[in-house]
Amino acid sequence: MIAKLLHEGETRQALKSIIKYNTVAKEYLNSGDNPRLLQATSNLGIIDITDKENYQYFMDEFIDEICLNKSLSNNKRQKKLYAHEVISFEDEDNKKYSEDELAQIAIETLNTLYDMENTPYVIWKQKDSGRLHYHVVRGSFSNKGVYQRVKNSRLKMRQSVEAMECKYNFTLTGKNVSNEIRPTNDPMLKVFKNRRLEAEYNHQKNISEAIKQDTPIGNIKRKTYDLLMDDIYQNKAELAEQQVYQTTQQTIDEKTKINNELETIKNSIFTIYKKSKGEEEFIKSIESNGIRIELLKHSKTGINKGIVFHHNGQVISGSKISNSMTLGKIKKRYPNFIHSLEKPPSLRSTHKLQRKMLDFNIEQINKYYKQRKNNNNNDILIYFGKKNVDARPYNYNLKLSSTRDLIRFGPSKPNDHDLTLCIGVALEHNWQSATLSSSSPDFLKRMMKAAYKKDPELLFFIKSDKPHQLTYNDLKEIKTDLTADDLKTAIKHKLISETDLKTVHQDLITLLKPQTNQPEQQGYGLALEKGFTVEALDKKTAQELQQFYHHNSFEEPTHNTAIKAKSKVQAKARTILNDSGDREACLNDIKTAVEIEPKTTSNAEYTLKANPRINPSLLFGK
Repeated sequence: MIAKLLHEGETRQALKSIIKYNTVAKEYLNSGDNPRLLQATSNLGIIDITDKENYQYFMDEFIDEICLNKSLSNNKRQKKLYAHEVISFEDEDNKKYSEDELAQIAIETLNTLYDMENTPYVIWKQKDSGRLHYHVVRGSFSNKGVYQRVKNSRLKMRQSVEAMECKYNFTLTGKNVSNEIRPTNDPMLKVFKNRRLEAEYNHQKNISEAIKQDTPIGNIKRKTYDLLMDDIYQNKAELAEQQVYQTTQQTIDEKTKINNELETIKNSIFTIYKKSKGEEEFIKSIESNGIRIELLKHSKTGINKGIVFHHNGQVISGSKISNSMTLGKIKKRYPNFIHSLEKPPSLRSTHKLQRKMLDFNIEQINKYYKQRKNNNNNDILIYFGKKNVDARPYNYNLKLSSTRDLIRFGPSKPNDHDLTLCIGVALEHNWQSATLSSSSPDFLKRMMKAAYKKDPELLFFIKSDKPHQLTYNDLKEIKTDLTADDLKTAIKHKLISETDLKTVHQDLITLLKPQTNQPEQQGYGLALEKGFTVEALDKKTAQELQQFYHHNSFEEPTHNTAIKAKSKVQAKARTILNDSGDREACLNDIKTAVEIEPKTTSNAEYTLKANPRINPSLLFGK
């Protein structure tokens, strides 16, 4: 049994329109075999639907009565003049009772919410949709001017329907079969059926109009075609109408195909939901079929408000699949559904714990939180103090594993208090560092900011399981005065996005090179500028970095290297003497060449440095 409020109206003209809607047949839908209006009944008197004049007179009196009742009310804030409801029964229930009896049951259903005996109403019995149903238009004010609009009418109407089902042995629905999961009907089937009927009706009507436009010659051609030709004659108006009709049919066919594909997806989701025994099985099966689940959230509060499924560009609401697949019903069936779906971020100790905390009390860290032990696996569930733990045991803020090396967040977007608490719990259990998983770049930044705010030494306490998540500006936002060691650590941890790495390297070089009193730092900067990686440079000793600063290389010069350098100078000097014979130019060139060679322990080089006017024969030999 179905009973629902279709709409409410505020004006006399709107009331006239809805009466006309329930009276006049749709040309494309109805016929003598399928009339729209079967019967009309009212508590104001007998209605004869066969006499149009008397029928219209009755409806005018009905409208006047409703308007008069409203005028008797002293409450001028209430604007609704009338309400329009529809009530229908299953085919099996239609066979159990007569049409008049079902009409009385429909009024009895409404009477549990409103004073139908003292309120003017008309009930129309119709069958144009293929199933017997009843439309009811009633006044919003009783005969005494009492306003009868009910708060939460949808819920209370549902309760009334369920009571009628039990009383009259109807097909059970709703909470009467709360354990049964049933799919929803496809509402578009009726829509597409009506669109096809309407298109066919308009096509035949327009064809008839087009034929009437035939000229005398056209009439002759039409008769000739009928007698002699296999195909039929069509004038220009008919051809144009035929093209319009084909386009309309093609559009309906395309939309029908899309709807059928949508129904296939809905059936697949519903089948998986019905067979799944747990939320993890449900989520895994849905995702394996290429369907993505999304939780809808309020834009301001971020609270979950619904669930939809995505597949090949199609978006399907859970309530359109089954009344049992609203977010609230899914959470009731799978209490841990949201946690399993969103996979909230978790924090795991990077290093093996040195000791295991046997006793743990969250109030020692923050007095505004409380804890409860999960007896199944010895996990510690941590809640904000004002939460009703008994009513919502899965609504925890943090979950500390029994091994004390893993902390899971409850909500997918924890607040800053939860982040600070998480850092405190980790430090309480002697974590040296932590790895963050299932997080976004924004959440990683928030975690690092919370750790740095708690203690500046904890800037890099949090590491991410995904590399290159933060921008350089994100890191500067966490700590404005970044040191060279900070930049080195950020690079080693692969924290900064790859697009910003070049800028980070340049800033690190800029910080290292001016440190004149620390040659190892200057060597570090020079080597980094030459293309060495931070990882490789961190393995170098301070002496090796100083060596790079002085010699631009990590290789220490040897005696053979000095001899080779001397040979190069001798060869260059001979070339100069052979070309010009200019002795003074030769000596100057020798002096310049020797000055740019690396320092060695060669006696010849030290002698030359001490006395630039030395006899060249000492170098060249005789």
